[in-house]
Amino acid sequence: MKIRVLIVDDEQAIVDNLERHFRYLGYEAKGISDPHQAIEVIKTENYHVVISDIRMPDMNGTELLKEIKEYNGAISVIMITGFVTMDNVMTCMRLGAQTCIFKPIEDLKVLEDAVGEAVNKLNMWQGIFKEVAGYKELGTPF
Repeated sequence: MKIRVLIVDDEQAIVDNLERHFRYLGYEAKGISDPHQAIEVIKTENYHVVISDIRMPDMNGTELLKEIKEYNGAISVIMITGFVTMDNVMTCMRLGAQTCIFKPIEDLKVLEDAVGEAVNKLNMWQGIFKEVAGYKELGTPF
């Protein structure tokens, strides 16, 4: 199964950089700068991991996180932000984010590790479902 990663950030340079980086690592990566469009893409293209900025115009990342989790709670969401507050971090955790990483991201290894943890969790659950319920490999996150 090819892991699909969606990057959502209003800064196009960040979107382009992360999309390129995760494609290089072998993921199927797509970048979007509009969170409203991201919701539609998630509903039609079945992503496993979403990396989203918190502060974006029109719709912030916590609102996006909430909508993603309401649509499909199995999608792992990693939040990134340059606006670090305890409220931001606690809200993200409360809404089901896997983690919150602070920008600027000096070493992309931190983000790579977070995506790797999400993939390991997905694989673990797929193994459980295969064993318990006889499911075949899941092409989409649950």
